[in-house]
Amino acid sequence: MVQKYHFCTLLKYPMNKESNIDNTDLSKVETIAVETENVDLSIEKMHKSVMREIEEEQVFDASELDGKSLEEIMEVASTILVLTPTAAFKKLKVIKTYFYEKLNLDKEEERSAFNLANTDTEISFTYSKEKLVQDMVSLDEQIKLARVEEKKRIQEERQKNLKIKQDLLVRLEQLVDKDETLESINEVKDIQREWKTIRVLPKDVVNELWDSYNLLLNRFYDNHGINIELKELDRQKNLSAKIELTKKVEEVLNEASLKRSFILLNKYHEEFKNIGPVPTESREPIWQAFKTASDMVYEAKRQVFTDMETVKEGNLAKKQILAEKANLLNAVDPRSPQDWSEKTKSFEKLFEEWKKIGPVPKSNNDAVWIQFNGVRNDFYTKRKLHFKTQNDAKGDNLKLKQALCEKAELLKDSTDWSNATKQILALQDDWKKIGPVPEKVNQAIWQRFRAACDVYFNAKNQAFAGRKDEENSNLLQKQALLISLEALATQDITHKEAFAQLKEINAAWKAIGFVPHKSIKAISNAYEAANNAVYTKFSSQIEAAKSANLSEHFKQLGSGHQGTKGLDNEEQNIKRKISLLNEEITGIENNMSFFAKSKTAEKMLKEFELKISKARKQIDGLKLELSALRTTKKEMTSAQAASNEDTLAPAES
Repeated sequence: MVQKYHFCTLLKYPMNKESNIDNTDLSKVETIAVETENVDLSIEKMHKSVMREIEEEQVFDASELDGKSLEEIMEVASTILVLTPTAAFKKLKVIKTYFYEKLNLDKEEERSAFNLANTDTEISFTYSKEKLVQDMVSLDEQIKLARVEEKKRIQEERQKNLKIKQDLLVRLEQLVDKDETLESINEVKDIQREWKTIRVLPKDVVNELWDSYNLLLNRFYDNHGINIELKELDRQKNLSAKIELTKKVEEVLNEASLKRSFILLNKYHEEFKNIGPVPTESREPIWQAFKTASDMVYEAKRQVFTDMETVKEGNLAKKQILAEKANLLNAVDPRSPQDWSEKTKSFEKLFEEWKKIGPVPKSNNDAVWIQFNGVRNDFYTKRKLHFKTQNDAKGDNLKLKQALCEKAELLKDSTDWSNATKQILALQDDWKKIGPVPEKVNQAIWQRFRAACDVYFNAKNQAFAGRKDEENSNLLQKQALLISLEALATQDITHKEAFAQLKEINAAWKAIGFVPHKSIKAISNAYEAANNAVYTKFSSQIEAAKSANLSEHFKQLGSGHQGTKGLDNEEQNIKRKISLLNEEITGIENNMSFFAKSKTAEKMLKEFELKISKARKQIDGLKLELSALRTTKKEMTSAQAASNEDTLAPAES
């Protein structure tokens, strides 16, 4: 009957606290399949969980690559060649995913920058890091080839070992069926030693081989032959070996590492199976002792496992909180470059906190990472899209500035100083209104534009260098005329004399050429103020002269054959003209209110305003005439009345 290996009972043998666990190379210990019966499910779960962690301990955490450049990621990838092909394949699979995601982003950014900087369509884009791609492809092919060779080698080794063990079983069966001799006992021991050294086998034949081997070995040792004492001595040695192995299992209680504890237990169970038969009466007791020691280790490690799982649950809660924080942080999109910078720093801070938190339960590891990293990826995708949009806008700005450069370059050799200067200054104003361009070409495009402007203004400065003395001389002449003009406003002369001198001064002023640019405004304002002062002083004389002329005109009209009747007719005529002008103004204003509703009526409105202004000036003139006429009528009426009184008065006696 096949022996069932059950680990879950209590320990009988005392533990030797002074002994040490052997320094086992854990990387070379192969996990064995152990048949269980009525196993404590919590312990079975613990066993499976820990062994799964051992098998997956080579799995690579992609978060370790976060923040690394493509070159640094490639350096990490190149280190996996020291691993077994299978472990290297698993690790490279994770690295490749991260590598190509980052590479595609980097390649797209480099292509965009290239397209902005190179308008020549004949130049094709070549990615600067293409060698990294070739290196990754080469490494991937190398690992895949090594893995294929490893699988082939292991399969060949399994079949080879199967054949060897089958041959050993044939030899052992022949020895069992033969008469027992000292040589046959030694040969059985040789078979046992060789059997132990052969480990890698096809999984579907392991139990069958072991059952056959164990059955034949027990038959051999149960046979009563002439060498019974020798076989009994061998059984005692096997018993001693199993007792020592049981003590080693007890010592595993002192092992702090849960993973190492389970690896050692698997190793010791494999050794226990291969030691060989013990005395019949000790067969069950030693197995129970070994099994009990194993169960004691499981029971002792159960609390460690539970504590670890509790810590992992706590870590899971912390990571879920970070995932929620990331989600809240990503809920509102940044609006300014500073906002993008601050949010990026916040996400980096969350990721640093994430890396400091320990492992979580395996069943939740992928889900919580996908939840957290999914939000991060969404943020960085939006960030990339934002800056791509910014780069596109910078590309448009570059085209606008390139057009300004071309215009400036067309003007740089112009000698039409007035028009060209206005155009160059307008180009400079347009340049200031255009937003930023890609950083890589910012300095170059600015230097191109500035160079064209400098060529023009340097040429202009050289052309105008000889005019400075002339302009300074002109300024002195205008300052002298200004003194004369200011003095004119203080003289006690008639308005005719004043305006005659003003006319001469104005003619002389216009005849003088340009003055220095920095003095134009000051001298012009001073000249205008002096002109206004002259007009202000002598305008009252002009009005008085006009009134005197009108009075003389109306006196002559009243002295005519019609007398005052002629003045009455002239008064009615003036009133009629004023009335007609007022009607004209009212009509124009009505038309203006109509045209004001039209966006295209601006020119028409200006014409209307000029007509109204002209009409009002005419009305002012007519009112002045009307006032002078009425004054003349009043004076003539008073004179006529006085004359009549003189005629009617009696003569003196």
